[in-house]
Amino acid sequence: MKINTKCSLAIHILISIAMFSDKVKVTSEIIANSTGTNPVIIRNIFGSLKKAGIIKVRRGSAGAELAMNPSEITIFDVYNAVDPTSLENLIGIHKNPSPECPVGCKIHDVLEEPYNAVREGIKDIMSKYTLADLVLKYDYQGN
Repeated sequence: MKINTKCSLAIHILISIAMFSDKVKVTSEIIANSTGTNPVIIRNIFGSLKKAGIIKVRRGSAGAELAMNPSEITIFDVYNAVDPTSLENLIGIHKNPSPECPVGCKIHDVLEEPYNAVREGIKDIMSKYTLADLVLKYDYQGN
């Protein structure tokens, strides 16, 4: 089981914007070079982050900027912006257990509570970390 990389790409984008948008225009091409990812993929993630109200994107090559304070943006916000159904699909139950089987007829009911708890636990942990927390881990001024 693996969480896709859209979230880490989006966080990479946001850290770059938070750290450098006051110095340079943070464009999809710059981010693509930094992440080693195609600019089209970066623009798609820009679109998801913009739709979620996390960034503002100026037309042309004017770049992107944060629409929120970094302390208000959690990893879960980013994750949910770029892949809103992923957490729900992270852990699932097989669709066609036998209704005649004593295990199969109740497996959905038995697993619903613990699987929901797993999803909520992931959400709670991801909500504890903000973009501001992540940016603080960088010493980008060479100190």
